[in-house]
Amino acid sequence: MTTAYLLLQLFDPHIKNVVEMPFDRIMNAVSLGTVDAGLIIHEGRFTYPKYGLQEIVDLGEWWERETGLPIPLGGIVARKSLGADVINEVDLMLKKSVEFAFANRQMTRGYIKVHAQELDDEVIDQHIGLYVNDYTLDIGDGAAAVEKLLKRAEELHLVPHSDKNIFID
Repeated sequence: MTTAYLLLQLFDPHIKNVVEMPFDRIMNAVSLGTVDAGLIIHEGRFTYPKYGLQEIVDLGEWWERETGLPIPLGGIVARKSLGADVINEVDLMLKKSVEFAFANRQMTRGYIKVHAQELDDEVIDQHIGLYVNDYTLDIGDGAAAVEKLLKRAEELHLVPHSDKNIFID
């Protein structure tokens, strides 16, 4: 149930014999030969060569070439019944938090290291640079990316069809 797995299914709907496991065990399983290949996320994108592994396809690059849109990773969701005022206030608080983190990267590094799988500063910086960016503050054409991802997934019957607007206007 990750965006990465959904992208893999969109890339090749015929992939079979999928073995689910926690993301932090995938590279070790591939390097030990427990599985033939692995779908890696998070810091693994930057550290897989240390395990003697090689890239088959970068699904993010594939998606961006295919659609011209960014990968729609993650998101904050809220029940619409909370109302636009409450949701907008929470959105503003989250935006201020991310802006603070951007402005105080060294101050937030300790927190990141406590929760990161990979503790190397260079890997942490690469990870943050790729996944925490301008779209974190303003979804921009990320909304179009989410809609395209869901439409393609619906067409392959990977997710149920919905006519509901998932964004607050």
